[in-house]
Amino acid sequence: MVSMIASAQIWTGYKSDSVRLAEYREQIALDYSMPDYSVTTIDEKKIGSHLANILRCYEEANDQNLFRRKISKILVEQNEAFEYTSPEFIKQNLVKIEKSADNITIVYRLWLEKNPANLKQVDIQYHFKDGVSESNTVNDMFSMMNHYAHAREQLNK
Repeated sequence: MVSMIASAQIWTGYKSDSVRLAEYREQIALDYSMPDYSVTTIDEKKIGSHLANILRCYEEANDQNLFRRKISKILVEQNEAFEYTSPEFIKQNLVKIEKSADNITIVYRLWLEKNPANLKQVDIQYHFKDGVSESNTVNDMFSMMNHYAHAREQLNK
């Protein structure tokens, strides 16, 4: 009986990958109605106001520990040189934002603090296909950014 209750509790907290991805897609809410683009600045007219607001929030959140930890975790996911370390960055600058069909890629260059890999700069890439990333960490971070961007949009109305 106890094992049946434990199993039921496990299953009620379980979400399939497709359900989780659908939730992320809704929470991040990227706009794919814009024509394809490739820009090197946050150009609201080309990338849409919603993505522009998310990226402004992203850039403003550089000093918040929560987002710095998420960015560090994403760097570890994307670069095996950081497998056994938690890289810290000094600053970051936008390199490009591209949209091609159902793909959006955002690239930032990060200047790193001293690290065991001896890397001074590294690019971090946020890639979304059909509104979600393959990385749950990226999805989590952009879901939070969307929340902030949405609150800002409501205040500016």
